[in-house]
Amino acid sequence: MDITIVVPVYNRRECVRKVVDSIGVAYPLILVDNGSDDGSDHVCKEIAAERANTLFLSESRRGAAAARNKGLAACRTKWVYFFDSDDEFTGLPETWDEAADMVCIPTSQYVGGRLKVRDYSPVAHPHVHVLNSMLNTLSMIFRTDFLREIGGWNSDCMIWNDWELGLRALLQCPRVQWITEKSYHVIRPHADSITGVGLTGKVDEIVKSLGFAFEDIYNVAESDANRQRAFAALFYRCYIVSGVMMREGGAAEAAKVRGFIYDRFRVNGLSHRMGRMLQWASSNGIRGVWRIALRIV
Repeated sequence: MDITIVVPVYNRRECVRKVVDSIGVAYPLILVDNGSDDGSDHVCKEIAAERANTLFLSESRRGAAAARNKGLAACRTKWVYFFDSDDEFTGLPETWDEAADMVCIPTSQYVGGRLKVRDYSPVAHPHVHVLNSMLNTLSMIFRTDFLREIGGWNSDCMIWNDWELGLRALLQCPRVQWITEKSYHVIRPHADSITGVGLTGKVDEIVKSLGFAFEDIYNVAESDANRQRAFAALFYRCYIVSGVMMREGGAAEAAKVRGFIYDRFRVNGLSHRMGRMLQWASSNGIRGVWRIALRIV
């Protein structure tokens, strides 16, 4: 398979070799250091010197999206895949549709100490992804030219940038192949990962990401139906996020998200009442609230 794997690295000196070893030598590899100050850049240089088909690059602009774009610019293969430096690689599908723009695969994640398959809906409807975040960094394989055509990663989006990219890609109505036979890779969320384990402390960046999603839907949607349903899904996702922040004790942060809702959306009172119901359910820890929202949308 003509594919390059790009791995952004920021302060991962203790685990970057483990990740590279899990990837193996079957694929060309690009390691992009993103301003590490723990010696990760030196480790990456050593790895590149030791391994064939391995390129080391540096990106001074902070953020994983900027580092990924650096790797994307250097990619010379038909396909490109992005992997995180703190997760575990378990392989890629042996074959897929060469005419596709994207190939999507299920992934697994540790939740409460247990490994679970992440929610994954093999349907190319943007509004579904808005609510269940079915596409993450490790679940998207891109035809390199397609990813470049849609602008690559949003380097201004510092959190949920895989969610934003997945939305922007699906809004283009691409040709997507959905792989479903098994789950790939192991995502290990922790406090100092890009996304982390809570929302309240990242409210300003989250609101920015919600804003990027709003702009994507407004500017990119290829059909009015996609635009309308995606806007509705984003509206309800905002209320769900507000509820999560309330559950975390962040009343002021939840108010910021609701401020975004009131600023961007002009909807009727019934929609706001439904949103507040979803917020209440989310704030009380009711599981699967996004599924309720999906039925409404």
